[in-house]
Amino acid sequence: MKNLPSKGVDFVHSRKIEIRLVRTPDEHAMAMAIRAAVFLAEEDNITYFDEFNGNDYVATHLLAFVDGDPAGVIRLRWFAGFALLERVGIRRRYRTYPVLAALARAALELARQKGYRQVAGRARLETVNFWKRFGGRPSGAPVSMSRGVLVPILHDLPRRPDLGAVEAGRFGDPAFEALIVQPEGAWDFEAFRAASHHLSAAE
Repeated sequence: MKNLPSKGVDFVHSRKIEIRLVRTPDEHAMAMAIRAAVFLAEEDNITYFDEFNGNDYVATHLLAFVDGDPAGVIRLRWFAGFALLERVGIRRRYRTYPVLAALARAALELARQKGYRQVAGRARLETVNFWKRFGGRPSGAPVSMSRGVLVPILHDLPRRPDLGAVEAGRFGDPAFEALIVQPEGAWDFEAFRAASHHLSAAE
């Protein structure tokens, strides 16, 4: 994640921040455009092939919009026991704490809803304290990569069944089957709980 803006940078204070899961080719193009604007245009040590390394069509992207304009992006990749949070980029004019915080909350909440208990990532030295505010902790010594010196960060996510989560174990249950065919990140947990309760009462 690029530094948050210092005094003198002409950035926009957001009036409305919306986070959207990338679902369409147009939204995917927006995500790639933001990353190109942030990392290729602003970083001298990152090549095109460092930034676009073949993982973008097998990952989940979340977009931040500020007053309707694509402003920031974050990428998640999914492994058996953890999710990996990476490629956090916010356009310079929108590079503020509220935009970064909105992306971080949305990414961690999506992982929690999908049943993950851990989210890993790598933070620049100047953003380690930011990720600590969201429950992250350094999980190893800083490592030198093409993006600079990065600190491995690990988030332990709470299990909150009251907020809804997609968890294995109920395959074949009509309520569960109806839940997991819903659009990614837009699961109707209230309907799932209501249907589960109705089925349990009927047994």
